[in-house]
Amino acid sequence: MSIRCTTLTSNPAIMFAKEELLKYTQQVQKPITYSFVLGLDQDFIENGFIEQSLFNNDPAVDAFHFIQKEREIYIIGSNTRSVLYGVYHLCKNMFGYKWVHFLSKEKIGYKDVHFISSEIHSGSMVRRGLVIENYSDIPFLTKLIDWAAKHYINELFFTFMLWDKVKNVIEEEINKRGLSITIGGHSMHYLLMESSVSEKKQIDFSNDSWKVTLVDKIKNYCEKSTSIKRVSLWPADIGINDNQDFLARYIEFTELIKREIPSIEVEHIAYNAGLSWNMLELHEGLSGSSKVNTLFAFWGRNYQQSFMKEERAFEALQKWCQKTKVNQQDITIFEYYSDHYMLGDLFPPLFHRIHEDIDVYAKLGIKSMVNLIVPYITKEDEKSLDQHFPWESLQFMNSYYFARLTWGDDFQEIEADFYSIFDDHQISTKQLLVKLESVLSEVSKWNVPLFPSRVIDPEKVVQHEAISEIISDLTKWKRELVPFKVDSTTEIKDPKSLISFYIDHVCEKLDDLLRTWRGKE
Repeated sequence: MSIRCTTLTSNPAIMFAKEELLKYTQQVQKPITYSFVLGLDQDFIENGFIEQSLFNNDPAVDAFHFIQKEREIYIIGSNTRSVLYGVYHLCKNMFGYKWVHFLSKEKIGYKDVHFISSEIHSGSMVRRGLVIENYSDIPFLTKLIDWAAKHYINELFFTFMLWDKVKNVIEEEINKRGLSITIGGHSMHYLLMESSVSEKKQIDFSNDSWKVTLVDKIKNYCEKSTSIKRVSLWPADIGINDNQDFLARYIEFTELIKREIPSIEVEHIAYNAGLSWNMLELHEGLSGSSKVNTLFAFWGRNYQQSFMKEERAFEALQKWCQKTKVNQQDITIFEYYSDHYMLGDLFPPLFHRIHEDIDVYAKLGIKSMVNLIVPYITKEDEKSLDQHFPWESLQFMNSYYFARLTWGDDFQEIEADFYSIFDDHQISTKQLLVKLESVLSEVSKWNVPLFPSRVIDPEKVVQHEAISEIISDLTKWKRELVPFKVDSTTEIKDPKSLISFYIDHVCEKLDDLLRTWRGKE
């Protein structure tokens, strides 16, 4: 089905938006009686299509709106990627696309939707990012980038090491969608060419001998990749021993990066690496920074409860919020909703937790969030079922809710779209996933007591005073989940078979964990 689509600029992201619109309208069987015009609000003003902008003139804020003139629809964006978001929003509402999951099939139709010209579609969170850690599978990353843009994610975050491995392929995919790149993570030893000792020592930020050379390296990365908009470089992922000056010296280093590369956004992390509170909390006399932003990453949450019940961490977050506001800097929340190290292969759906978290953070005035995706790493003696654990597919459930909720979509609407991919099994699937969240979200509460092991690592624990309590929890989880177990499947070909494999795997895993933990009593 051929339609007419005009662009008011030759910007690559807007040209790609046109390609996407043409691609997805071609799959619609019914005649489409509209033509489309794509561009930025300024393009429409300069061409005489509209008289004034409806946006607040901040190009960093993603926003789009539609104007219908008889049988012509204008898709107007505040920036280039927002035009693409507008195209995807139209495809969802007019043609029925959902793009929930790689495994789901689209049910395409055609609905003559009337768009309200005065309605502005804008993200409730300004920064909505996915953090990719140490996973260089190019086909997966390519699909992830495509999927992310369809759900208004505006940032992909890479370590320097990972970026060096994948940039030759995926940079183009990111650029043509107008998405931004953050580079950094736990990359200090890699940049200093000391990767072999990254797990053995923390960085000495009081030593100035290496800083100029390292900043020059970072500047070179930023000059080569125009999509790199932010540097978020963190200390090594190991704790410190009561060093009250560590956080201050580290923040000074990030301020040096900002001073030397002023065109790039820079942030420091507040993160309790190795459970070190001195790396997370603002100490007396430390006023944060008036030059760089803050990324707050509390590790060790019990995802079964509100973050407000993590009293010490929540108090630390409130203090950082106060300081960043005084310093006129931004604060971003770093969450672990798709982290298969923290959550393991007893991977819980966290739909309601994500929803409630975002409400808590929004009330603190926070407008930026990123979600960490960490692959599941099998152990040497894992069973065949574990070797085929479909972590890529399962993490998309939490990532989907994260993406749409940070954009600001209604939770009930998100639920309806998500469960629609299960066809006749929608009710039973919802019952199962609600139960799985209720039960398995408690898995993460053991990460701190057992650190650096997890509840799925009994082979690493020689002795622990809480073994009987762990066994009690595992027994309770198994008792509540076994009634939902269905016939096992080894072939995952659609959302329903994915969930069947998932519950079967969880129940078998609980059996194995119970046997091993009981052997330690």
